[in-house]
Amino acid sequence: MNESKELHSTVICTQGGRILFVRKEAPEWSLPGGKIEPGEEHLEAARRELSEETTLQLSSAKFIGHYVYQSEEHYLYQMPVEPTIVPHPSDEIVECRWFTPSELELVNVKPNNLDLISRAERFLRNRN
Repeated sequence: MNESKELHSTVICTQGGRILFVRKEAPEWSLPGGKIEPGEEHLEAARRELSEETTLQLSSAKFIGHYVYQSEEHYLYQMPVEPTIVPHPSDEIVECRWFTPSELELVNVKPNNLDLISRAERFLRNRN
């Protein structure tokens, strides 16, 4: 039996060398994003989820790629955030926080999210 994977749109928000993560009630941090609704385009899902979770508006986002994991697929975007813009948790999110790469090693992060960051870094490095 072929089990279908969850489809997600995920946004890597960057600001001054830091990456934005969000946290629900659980202690695990994740990149902003979430499930794509039936009939929804992945760009629209990224826009909706980012706004719902952080109050940020999706703008100047680069599409990085489509990545398939064992139980989920991610349409990945990267978006720079101006230093004057501050994300605020909303809906089911209890905390938004900027992390440096070294700080991420000290907290519980969804494993696929670390891989997505690595893939985005490679993509951006190869484009410059």
